[in-house]
Amino acid sequence: MKLAVLQWQIAFGNIQENRKRVLELLSPLEDSLVVLPEMFPCGFDYDNLKNHAKESQKLLEELRELSKEKRLTLIGTYPEEREGKLFNTAFVLSDGLLVGKRDKIKLFPLYREGEHFSPGQENPVFETRHGKVGVLVCFELRFPNLGWELRKKGAQIIAVPSLWGAKRKEHLKVLSQARAVELQSYLLLSNGWGRTGEEEYAGNSAIYDPWGNTLAFSEVGDSVLLVYADLKKVEAVRRLIPLDTD
Repeated sequence: MKLAVLQWQIAFGNIQENRKRVLELLSPLEDSLVVLPEMFPCGFDYDNLKNHAKESQKLLEELRELSKEKRLTLIGTYPEEREGKLFNTAFVLSDGLLVGKRDKIKLFPLYREGEHFSPGQENPVFETRHGKVGVLVCFELRFPNLGWELRKKGAQIIAVPSLWGAKRKEHLKVLSQARAVELQSYLLLSNGWGRTGEEEYAGNSAIYDPWGNTLAFSEVGDSVLLVYADLKKVEAVRRLIPLDTD
């Protein structure tokens, strides 16, 4: 099984430029589970969120078709408007189907997300051909209870779409590796890098195995991380160090 992470410098408020970049980075990938950055269509362009929400739906449909054509599972987040409210919504597309969505629960106060988005309520695990996947969005890495809830629901892979600031990059590396260790799961972290709008993002995208080993890492620069993985390793680690003891 192939696991992949995309990292690029998100073009602030420019869906067409980000569409072009994500399609370029996806072009060599087939039959893979792929994680994209948080808010990858536009970044946190708050002044134009409602318009970006509409335009992002078109990109999502294009990615759905691509997931069918290339046998991909694609995970990322985008702005979505429902019933007059905006959400930072994670999607899971697999083999041409929208498997499900999950709204970001923990909104980041330093980026004033709570002033622009409504918080999510549900924390599901998604069944895909590439395994059982849970999603933590960026800031949610700091809340181990959310990760453990996914583990108890059967997640084998944790996808982490992010736009994590460069000033906190050491936190990002420690927390993402720690979540892989404590959840005994593959963890795929996709982050933006460089300046997007007024923020500088950390990069440091990575793929960790259930033992916490770093399988792939990119500090800065546009990149595709790709590894071959075996979900049997998840079960092996969980048998070796049982955590479900209650």
